[in-house]
Amino acid sequence: MEKQKIKVRKLSVQLKVAILASLLLIQACVVMGLNSYSRIRTGMIEMGVEEAEMAATIAHSVVDGELVKAIVPGSEESEEYKSLLATLRAVQETCGIAFLYTIYADDNNILYYGVDTDTGELQRSPGDVYEKTYSELATVFGGDEYVQHFIDHTVDGDLITVYLPIFDSNGTVVGILGCDYDATYVQDRIEAARRSTIQISVFCMVFSEIVLNLVIFVIMKSLKKVDRKIYDIVNNEGDLTQKLDIHSGDEMELIAENVNTLLEYIRGIMLNISQNTSQLEESTGTVVKNLMSAKDGISDVSATMEEMSAAMEETSASLCQVNESVVSIDQTVVSIARKASDESAASGETSRRVQSVYNQAESDRENAARQAKEMSEAVNAKIERSKAVEKIDALTAEILNITDQTSLLALNANIEAARAGEAGRGFAVVAGEIGSLAANSAKAAEEIQKVSKEVIQAVNDLADEAENMIRFMNETAMAGYDKLLENSRSYQSDVEHLSVTMQEFATGSANLRENISSIKEAVEAVNIAVEESTKGVVNVTEVASDLTESMEQINEEANGNKDVAEQLGGEVGKFKL
Repeated sequence: MEKQKIKVRKLSVQLKVAILASLLLIQACVVMGLNSYSRIRTGMIEMGVEEAEMAATIAHSVVDGELVKAIVPGSEESEEYKSLLATLRAVQETCGIAFLYTIYADDNNILYYGVDTDTGELQRSPGDVYEKTYSELATVFGGDEYVQHFIDHTVDGDLITVYLPIFDSNGTVVGILGCDYDATYVQDRIEAARRSTIQISVFCMVFSEIVLNLVIFVIMKSLKKVDRKIYDIVNNEGDLTQKLDIHSGDEMELIAENVNTLLEYIRGIMLNISQNTSQLEESTGTVVKNLMSAKDGISDVSATMEEMSAAMEETSASLCQVNESVVSIDQTVVSIARKASDESAASGETSRRVQSVYNQAESDRENAARQAKEMSEAVNAKIERSKAVEKIDALTAEILNITDQTSLLALNANIEAARAGEAGRGFAVVAGEIGSLAANSAKAAEEIQKVSKEVIQAVNDLADEAENMIRFMNETAMAGYDKLLENSRSYQSDVEHLSVTMQEFATGSANLRENISSIKEAVEAVNIAVEESTKGVVNVTEVASDLTESMEQINEEANGNKDVAEQLGGEVGKFKL
C-alpha cells in the first residue's frame, strides 16, 4: 500500500528542536561574549589605573615640596618655577602623561594652579583658579592619595586622574600633584577586544548552528525511518507478526525494540480475547438464566421490607412519645433540683442570720445587764446624795428657833427703849426693824421647811420608782433576753436541719436527673437506631425495587453482550495472530 504524505498541524519536531537549540546557542554565545568582554574591559581598566598610579608616583618622587611652596602668582620667571616645570615636563614625556600640574589652596580654601606642564594655549599660570572645590579634594589635602578607577572620556581625550599630596620638609601638605594619565591606548585595546569578542561570538554561533543542523538531520533521518516502518505495520491489514528491523545503535533502536515489544503485547491480548470470546458467550447465557430467578427473589424481599418498614415507623412513633415524656420528667426534675438547691442556699443564709440574731441578742443581754447594774448603782448613789435635803429641815428648825429668840430680843429692846423715853427712841426703831426681820425670817423658814418636806417626799418616791425599774430590768427584761436566746437556738437548729434536708433532697434530685438523662440518652439512641433501621429498611426496599429494574436492564445488557461477544469474535478473526 502506497504511503500517503501527511503534514503536521503545527511546527515539526525538527523545526521545534532547531529553533529552541538555536535560541539556546545564541543566548550562550551572547552571555559568554559579554562575560569575556566584561572581564577584558575590567582588566584593561585596572591595568590603565595601575599605570596611571605608577606614573603619578614617579612624578611625585621628583617634586620638591619647598619649590611647590615657593610658587605664587607672578612667579613664572622665577628659578623655582622654571626648575619644577622642566622636571615635570621630563616626567610627562617619559611616562605618557597627558596633563601634569600642581594645586595649592589659600586660607579661604580656594584652589589655584601652581605649575602646569601643558605646552598649548590652555596652559594655566600660577594663581589661576582650579575648577574643582576644596571639599572634593579634602582627603588629599589631609594626606591621602586619590586614584580614579575608571576612564574619563573628555574633550581632551580618555583620561585616568590621580591626585597625590605634596609634603614640605616638615611633613605638612603644601599642595597636590594632579596627574591626568593618557588612557587612549587602553580604550583602543578595549574597543579591539570588543570587536574580537563579537567576531568570535558570531563565528561560534554559526559553527554551532551548522553542527546542530547536522545532528538534527541525522536524528530526523532515523525518526523518519521508524515512522515509515510503523506506517507499514499499521496499514498491513492487521498483521501483528511484523517487526521493526532497525540497527542504528542509538535511541532509535531502543524505540524500535519497544514498538516490537508493544506489538507482541497487543498480539497476546488479541489471542486472549479470541480464546475468551466463546467463554463469554456461554457465561452470558448462564447470567441471563440466573437473573430471571433472582428477579423473583428480589420481589419477595421487597414485599417483606415494606412490611418491616411499616413496623419500624410505628416503633419510631412510640419511641418519640416516650422520649417526649422523658424530656418532660427531666425538665421537672431539673426544676425541683434547682428549687431544692436554692432553698438549701436560702436555709444556709437564714441560719447565718439566726446566728447573727443570737449573737446580737446575747451581746444586748450582757450590755443591758451591765447598764442595769450601772444604773442601779448610779441611782442609789444619787438617792443617798438627795437625802442631804433632810438637813434643810433641821437647819430650818434652827432658823425658827433663832427667829423666836430674835423676836424676844426685839420685844425686850422695845421695852427698854420705852423706859428710856426720848433717848431710847432710835433704839426702839432698830428694835422694831429687828422684830420685822425676825418675823420675815420665820415666815421664809416655814416656807423652806414646807418645800423641803415635799422634796424629801419626791426623792423617796423617786427611789421607790428606781427600785421598781431596776427590778423590772433584772426580772422582766433579762427574762425576755433569755427567752429570745432560747428561741434563737431552737430556730437555728430547725433551720440547720432544714438546710441539711434540702441539700440531701438536691443531691437526690441531681442523681435522679442523671438517671433520667441516661434514660433519655438511651431512648434517643434507640430512637436513632430505629430511625436508621427504618431508613435502612426503606433504602433496602428502594434498592430492591431498583435492583429489580437493574436486573431487567442487566438481562437486556447480557443479551446485548452476547451479541457483542459474537461481533468481537468476528473482529478478532480479522487479525493475523
